[in-house]
Amino acid sequence: MSDTQHIYFCADRKYLPCTSATMASVLANAHPQTNIVFHLISDDITDDDVQKLSALSRIKPCKIVSHLISQADFAQYKDMDFGYMSLSTLYRFKIMEYVPQDVDKVLYLDGDMIVTEPLDELFATDLTGYFAGVVEEKGAFQAANLRLKGGQYFNAGMILFNVEVLKKHNLLEEALIYYRQNKERIVSHDQDILNGLWDQKVKFLDQKFNVPSFVKKFKNPVVIHYTGFVKKPWHAYCRHPQKNEWLKYAQMSPYKKSPMALLLFKFKRLLTKIFYFAKDPTHKKYYILSILSMNFGLGKKDNKSK
Repeated sequence: MSDTQHIYFCADRKYLPCTSATMASVLANAHPQTNIVFHLISDDITDDDVQKLSALSRIKPCKIVSHLISQADFAQYKDMDFGYMSLSTLYRFKIMEYVPQDVDKVLYLDGDMIVTEPLDELFATDLTGYFAGVVEEKGAFQAANLRLKGGQYFNAGMILFNVEVLKKHNLLEEALIYYRQNKERIVSHDQDILNGLWDQKVKFLDQKFNVPSFVKKFKNPVVIHYTGFVKKPWHAYCRHPQKNEWLKYAQMSPYKKSPMALLLFKFKRLLTKIFYFAKDPTHKKYYILSILSMNFGLGKKDNKSK
């Protein structure tokens, strides 16, 4: 197994402060002998941004590589209408174009995660015969809505890619074809597309490698995933029980809050704990839209089926 771990993120400049906390957590918990290479796929990250992120090397030496994408290259995919989500959600489909020649596995992480232990066990996963290693999102209604033959639906926030297999595929083209054929069923955008494309082709890993917000009191998580609008730890009203764990790593990053800003942030958290009515005003709308989308997904095509 290589001592170098290649970890990919898809992020724009606005999301870099969040992503940098994830990167800091990886470095803070990695073994000293492990080489970490972070890859940022974006359409607006600059050299100055990468230079600022290089301060993460104070935690542990690492390499940061940016891969700049032009939105013009995605003109033909604009009919993949994801509503409030931008085309940048598709950037992870291009990861294989940025993988070094001698690498057999690479890891994709969302920027709303933190890592609490070394990732060696995850990278050591045998993916022979599989497209990727993923974690199941148990109870997801989309498993039925997408008619997944395997009956299991995964969360795409953490994906361990099998490079040898996926190098033979054009994921972006395959995603477009799948989208056009299943548009009425798609609710969770690129995550639904990956589930449809990789049905029965992924290896399901232990929950500890992607623990979402709705999994309560999970012992010894390796990757904590702050899913849901009201669970983002950079918001003062966050209700996640491990919100302060994220803040610890955020304060290790180049985007850390000043002492005064940190004090004010903690004070706001205290107030929202006392007055629990302070929540994200958009979260109810989001869940209502999700339910409506599910109903639309079971529309005309499905009514005509057996």
